[in-house]
Amino acid sequence: MEYLHPQVQRTARRIPVLCAVYFVAFAFCFLFCMQRDVLAQIQYQLSEGESLYHPLFGAMLCTLLVTILGFFLNALLFWLPLRAKASAWFLPFMLIGTLTHWRFPAFGDSGEAPSWWVYAILVVVYGLWLTMCRMFLDSKKERETFSSYAWPNALQLILMTVIAVSLSNTDIVLHRTLRAASLVEQGAYDEALQCARWERHPSRQLSASTALALSETHQLGNQLFAYPQPYGAAGLLPEAADTMLFTRLHLAVGNHLGYKRGEHTQPLFFLQVIDAKPKSHPAVRDYLLCAYLLERRLDDFADRLLSDDSLSLALPLHYREALMLRQHLSPVDTTTVLHDDSLRAQYLAFDSLRNATGTKEEREFRCRHRFGATYWCYYFFR
Repeated sequence: MEYLHPQVQRTARRIPVLCAVYFVAFAFCFLFCMQRDVLAQIQYQLSEGESLYHPLFGAMLCTLLVTILGFFLNALLFWLPLRAKASAWFLPFMLIGTLTHWRFPAFGDSGEAPSWWVYAILVVVYGLWLTMCRMFLDSKKERETFSSYAWPNALQLILMTVIAVSLSNTDIVLHRTLRAASLVEQGAYDEALQCARWERHPSRQLSASTALALSETHQLGNQLFAYPQPYGAAGLLPEAADTMLFTRLHLAVGNHLGYKRGEHTQPLFFLQVIDAKPKSHPAVRDYLLCAYLLERRLDDFADRLLSDDSLSLALPLHYREALMLRQHLSPVDTTTVLHDDSLRAQYLAFDSLRNATGTKEEREFRCRHRFGATYWCYYFFR
């Protein structure tokens, strides 16, 4: 539409450019920063592992394609009034959200993909909006300030951003699972552990990634129970089906331990078998000891630990905590008593809190608040 007033003509040139700049910035940041791991998983599954996703190139390519679509729609909807120029970008925004709407229940994704009727309603509402815009076109003699045109477009862009994010997969557990696995594959173990530390309800794959990162940094016996462990020994090892994870977590753990776990082999039995091998990897022993702790098998843990190690303060923290717990739960031979006055005082303080007055929930809260990263808290309150 041709406008008579020079000020409105300048506004008519600026508004579409600003809308396009906002969309390009949002699309690239959204795909590259927020959805990079989801897109990598999608490509891995669609290609059945034949190709891997490049985050930077993939984000640039997807942004370019949807931006071209946006420019085409801008040209097609040239008649839109200045206060509704941003509406031409509705379909590109919806496409960005749809591109990342995939769900992965096997990896801890608890969300559901939007139903077809959600998209149908959005398209119908968009059609009604365009009809209304067609009925109230700008007047050629109209003269308003730039802000009077900018604010309506800004509000439309914000609304379309919310719609795109709502359509996409924003499940935090899935994102942390995929991110941690990706960092482990890159060898960024400390970053992977930081990613997992914030998740209170991890997926099984996230627990396995955490265990692998701890083992690679020789912290498994010291830090394992600083992270939630809801799966017991099963949380130490990924399943064979987890090869669909784009980082091939199952193969990574198999390479680390020296043996790959069979499809129907129980985690504890698998670790016992490979630990009995004459030349097993040193990490296998720590995995087996932690598996015993996760299953609360303190006697088996002590027998395996003391078969080739002596009682000393140099033992990993969780191993000393388990030995201290064992000698307080049942009488043991004096040769297996750990002499650690500081740790003994901590356990007595924990035991005092555990047996204090109050409901079970109150006592558990107090224990977790003060001793949440200890094996004792896991043993009694898992």
